[in-house]
Amino acid sequence: MNAVLTLSTGPMRAGQSAGTGARRFMTPTALAVLAFAVMTAFALSVVGGLLGFMGRAENPTSLVMKSLAPNYVLLAWVAVVLLLVPLLALGGAAARLGVARRDARLSTLRLLGVTPREVVGITVIETARQGLVGAALGFLGYLLLLPVWTRIPFMDEPFSAGELWVGPLPVLVALVAVPLLAAVSGTISLRRVVISPLGVARRETPPGMKWVRALAVVVALGVFLVFTQVNMGLDGAVVIAVMLGMIAAVFGTINLLGPWTISVLARVMVRRASTPAKLLAARRLLGDPKGAWRVVGGLGLASFVAGVLSVLPALSAASGDMNSNEDKLLMTDLVTGGLLTLGIAFTVAACSAGIMQAASVLDRRREYALQQLAGVPVELFDQVRRREVAAPLVFVAGTSALVALVVLLPLFGMALVTAPQGLIALAVCLTVGCLLVLAASETSRPLLRSVLGETVVRAD
Repeated sequence: MNAVLTLSTGPMRAGQSAGTGARRFMTPTALAVLAFAVMTAFALSVVGGLLGFMGRAENPTSLVMKSLAPNYVLLAWVAVVLLLVPLLALGGAAARLGVARRDARLSTLRLLGVTPREVVGITVIETARQGLVGAALGFLGYLLLLPVWTRIPFMDEPFSAGELWVGPLPVLVALVAVPLLAAVSGTISLRRVVISPLGVARRETPPGMKWVRALAVVVALGVFLVFTQVNMGLDGAVVIAVMLGMIAAVFGTINLLGPWTISVLARVMVRRASTPAKLLAARRLLGDPKGAWRVVGGLGLASFVAGVLSVLPALSAASGDMNSNEDKLLMTDLVTGGLLTLGIAFTVAACSAGIMQAASVLDRRREYALQQLAGVPVELFDQVRRREVAAPLVFVAGTSALVALVVLLPLFGMALVTAPQGLIALAVCLTVGCLLVLAASETSRPLLRSVLGETVVRAD
């Protein structure tokens, strides 16, 4: 056990101290901790909002609150489902930051005689430590965000900090669950190292993505569509719970399908590449579709949220003949909650893109150094990096939003068409989201310049 602890900390400290300039503050470990912190801060905020609405439903302070609070609890559950999946995806991706460098180091240890069990132990300790530090920082971030959330009114009354406080038990759960998620995700990424360390050391290309991943989304959509059309005589609360679970399942399968869709897009890009930048970008996407998905996947999941929320104008139009103050207040709060949910989703997507893109630059530093020594101009690196993000970004955002509309179609039917404001708002949201993620990915440009500034090619 002592040997595992030594191996899990020594090389990591050495790798962190070797960086210079921007890299010193953007090591894979630091980026992973930042990702876990963002995940924890927003997850606690979302849970705090749900508990706040539940508290108002149990102890209303006005007649309006007594009438509306139960509906708000249901809407809060929808927001929790829509936001926790992207947050969990960010946490899972964070555990895989620097995976290329980690695989190379661990495969070397395997070839030197370290057992598979010890390799797993090293990874569990490393990633769990990152998750614990990130969760602790995320808890502090949640506390800093509380004054922001208390400025947003619902039911004509803003929340107090006490209403949004999650309590000690959820905080303890976060401090345990986030390191556990990190350890499990990091361990799953070890299959190549444990099974074939020589293949990792020789940089052999992993097997391509399988089309069978697409079946997961098809099955999830099919089950959801059938359930919405069949009356099983279930209690209303049970129906709502099952539908929320199915939306989460569809949401999760999008995350599963994402890498495969990017590999399909990359094959098309390879065939149609007409410039060196287009060809290099397509080859990188084809060589690592999972890594590409970790950069743009956050926006894909946020686009699904935007697609679901595009139904709000249709709901507003359907309730246009209701003139009571409660109806108007409900619709106003629906828009407020929808914008807040979208804001959090796109913020998480932008953070995810920036963090994952920076980690990708660090993972490829040896490749960049070799290409620069071969005479590749610096401008070409920037062109490839942008195309590597922009092409899958637009494709993933569009397909994710389309899946959301397919999910909503049996529930709202022609209302989605008769109220085109929702589709217009969806297009605007996707445009803003894409621009936000592209801007976040550009933050890795100084890091790339720092990596290219090193003329000595280091062995991994």
